[in-house]
Amino acid sequence: MKTLEEFITRDFSNPGKSNIMSSNYMATSSHHIASSVGIEILKSGGNAVDAALAMSAVLCVAEPHMTGIGGDCFAMLSIDGSANIKALNASGKSSENSSADHLRNKGIKLIKPEMPEAITIPGAVAGWGLLHKEHGYMPWKEIFQPAINYAKSGIIVHERVAYDWAKNTKKLSADKDTSKIFLKNQKPFNVTEIFKNIKLSKTFETIAKEGSEGFYNGWVVDDMLKKLNNIGGCHTKNDFTNSSAEWVKPISQNYRNIKIHECPPNGQGIVALIILGIFEHFNIKSMSKNDYIHLFCEAVKIGYFLRDKYLADTHYNKLSITSFLSKKTLEQYANKIDFKKAKVYHRSLFPDHPDTIYLTVRDKNGMTISFINSLFDPFGSGITAPKSGVLFHCRGRGFNLIEGHPNELYPNKRPLHTIIPAMISNENKLIGSFGVMGGQYQAAGHAYVLSQMIDFGLSPQEALDLPRVFPNGNVLDFEENFDNSIIEDMVLRGHQVNYPVSPIGGGQIILIDNKKNILIGASDFRKDGCAMGY
Repeated sequence: MKTLEEFITRDFSNPGKSNIMSSNYMATSSHHIASSVGIEILKSGGNAVDAALAMSAVLCVAEPHMTGIGGDCFAMLSIDGSANIKALNASGKSSENSSADHLRNKGIKLIKPEMPEAITIPGAVAGWGLLHKEHGYMPWKEIFQPAINYAKSGIIVHERVAYDWAKNTKKLSADKDTSKIFLKNQKPFNVTEIFKNIKLSKTFETIAKEGSEGFYNGWVVDDMLKKLNNIGGCHTKNDFTNSSAEWVKPISQNYRNIKIHECPPNGQGIVALIILGIFEHFNIKSMSKNDYIHLFCEAVKIGYFLRDKYLADTHYNKLSITSFLSKKTLEQYANKIDFKKAKVYHRSLFPDHPDTIYLTVRDKNGMTISFINSLFDPFGSGITAPKSGVLFHCRGRGFNLIEGHPNELYPNKRPLHTIIPAMISNENKLIGSFGVMGGQYQAAGHAYVLSQMIDFGLSPQEALDLPRVFPNGNVLDFEENFDNSIIEDMVLRGHQVNYPVSPIGGGQIILIDNKKNILIGASDFRKDGCAMGY
């Protein structure tokens, strides 16, 4: 990987964004208001955890289609800027009454977003509570004040948010409690309009006063349960009161002498390591651009094939982490790649979904957090609890209904997750925190962005700005600005292509020069966000 000086190679005659640099602290997110809230928290004495939680809460209002307290979160945390990293799993479980047999007997083969079975118990607030209890500094109630204010007074709808909102009118109209909040005269909120969620502000006030218990007990859970039961859900009070987040040990692997840290399953971070592990068997720098894109697509298809076949809640996995990442296994798969012909793998049954929110923060003491929070689909399930304003996610879609499969729906079980925060280190020091959004694209996105920085020396902003391709099953999704000559070559090699597609995901990066004490931040142009430092 290049030094920071070598990264600064921007061509100012072309459109683009500069990398953001600072010495004290940095916050970067998919929405500029969230980034500014993070900076204000840091300026007022809060640490990286405090800033991340405040930012996440604000994003529940600013980007309600992407995230919310009715969803899940994961985080990675370096307390002191070292490679001693903790991982947080705050993904919720299925109800204790869940049954794949029941759905199969009704002839159901896939869990759809609007089905009550798609709504697993939201884990985000439990994760927020655990993060703050062990590593927060500011008083808990102060962290939520910006989100409460924006939910009450309103927030301006920004361009990308309005773009996504407009595509979901039908979904938002299906549930009366959802349409009351998220539609204006039965129409989506447009750019520059003011969006408020008074009901959510009251829920935030309860959480601020009572802690995470205010979400999993009391009037909020009563409201959520009543709604879930009214739509045919089998959820119980026990499901909510027994909900918890937990610290888990990160998984890691070296790539070109840089250590990549990911959360373990039930997340798909291991898939990013598989893709990079396959890359290690090739001299990428000497390849043509066309061969590189073909290799990337074939490696991604292999990684996702293994994901779909074996990955699940860590207690149900059929293969160990070591088995997935063994050099022998990765070499075998690398040797299967034919540079003249695309290989066809089984059609993935994992549901396609577009987005989420990711943010990362570094404070003046070196504490760094990589944080992700999601509703799975745009506006999640599209189902809202009437009094609390909690919009439920549909993460249960991540389960399948294949009898005996490790990721089969089962009681009190976490589904396979796509959202994956990550970090990188070298010589036992943290040198970066990053995430690439975009639903199940994320593992591929991690590998692609890292390879561009490590193999080709691109700066964080340049790596995020590159046109994207995603092997979505056996079809390559190409963004509109992708090189046409490469697309034509992929067709000649036997790839099916889908061109053009809507922008694929987003991303945020903070890199750290420990010798110079300089932070370099980047934020994806595909969103309304920015990196901010001081």
